[in-house]
Amino acid sequence: MPTTAFFNAIKSQLQNIASFDSSFDISSFDNTMPQFVQLWNNQLASLKASDSEANILYSFSLPALFIEFLNLETEQLGNGNQIYPDLVVRIHILHRLEDAGDGTLEQNLAVLGLRDAVQTALQNFRPAGASEFIRHKQQMDYNHNNVYHYTMDYECTYVDTLTNQPVDGITTNPALQPITPQITSTYDPPPFIKQS
Repeated sequence: MPTTAFFNAIKSQLQNIASFDSSFDISSFDNTMPQFVQLWNNQLASLKASDSEANILYSFSLPALFIEFLNLETEQLGNGNQIYPDLVVRIHILHRLEDAGDGTLEQNLAVLGLRDAVQTALQNFRPAGASEFIRHKQQMDYNHNNVYHYTMDYECTYVDTLTNQPVDGITTNPALQPITPQITSTYDPPPFIKQS
């Protein structure tokens, strides 16, 4: 997985959704702003579970956004650095709206507003070490119970500098071992040319 700092940059961007989409009316629906943003660990399975130990031990408020990393193959650059050339950041939107109160029972349009807010926050987002996020896929949930599950995939590249190594570096403490440069110069005069 990419570094913790990379994950936290995405998480912070998603937690600030209200500041990116002024058209997203948070007063229109109850609990429309993301209440929980975390790493994906198939939390949907625990929500769908009956009152079991998994459901009791792990609960969270909805709507929730989860971050998943796909295509984790890396390529070696130089100097100890690696690149994720085709990294996909998948955002899982979990939302519950059983009745909007407008006569359209089971029609969840609020999740589309949240989807738009996520798109506004992440499209062209560029955390440190990564290229811009470009959405290339999204999937609606056509068979859901109470919890609606919507996914959005963003492609980017990411350079992992965690194991960066200095090139011909010198490890020293200048206070204890001062570095004294040694400069050697040479001069080659041009050859003498005789004129006639």
